[in-house]
Amino acid sequence: MIVVLGRPGLTHDGRLDRPAGRIAFAAAEAGARVELVGSVGDDADGEAVALELGKAAIGHAALLRDPAGVTPRATADAAEEAHALPRLDAADLDLGLRYITDCHVLVAAEPLDPEATDIVTGAATYHGAALILVTATATTPAVELPGSATVLEMPDHDDGAFAVLVGRYAALLDGGREAPEAWHDALVETGWESSAG
Repeated sequence: MIVVLGRPGLTHDGRLDRPAGRIAFAAAEAGARVELVGSVGDDADGEAVALELGKAAIGHAALLRDPAGVTPRATADAAEEAHALPRLDAADLDLGLRYITDCHVLVAAEPLDPEATDIVTGAATYHGAALILVTATATTPAVELPGSATVLEMPDHDDGAFAVLVGRYAALLDGGREAPEAWHDALVETGWESSAG
């Protein structure tokens, strides 16, 4: 099973959005069992996210509701969205990950602070899971990572193609492929290899 960590949102027409939602959807669409651990606002859009996850057969028992946060919508002003995002800290992730009994691949779909990254790394080690960390820059997080961890830089502007690549890569790892082969196959299957070369 793949566990995706993050704060999903909605597109203007009500589909899953933001890296966590898009990666979880792409992995599920590739045939993997997926569970999303994260948070949404305690609002109507948060309920809509839960419904969309259910329709896509993505587990969300550990999707926390933050009454002080607002579930993101693609139409929201980016500056306003950053201040109103639901909380997702180390304690939230620790609590959510305690609900997970089985995990082969763990994907941190958005940059996390060092304490949260440490919790995620510990969970991946505990489960013997492959770890994929999405960061905002090409730098490696300031915590000790397993040698098998994959660290990917989120593009500045993504139309969803990067999330599909990450979701497909996670699904291939979950299916038993070794990381180099899974990465290569994900690049080919999503068309990234042909567009890069």
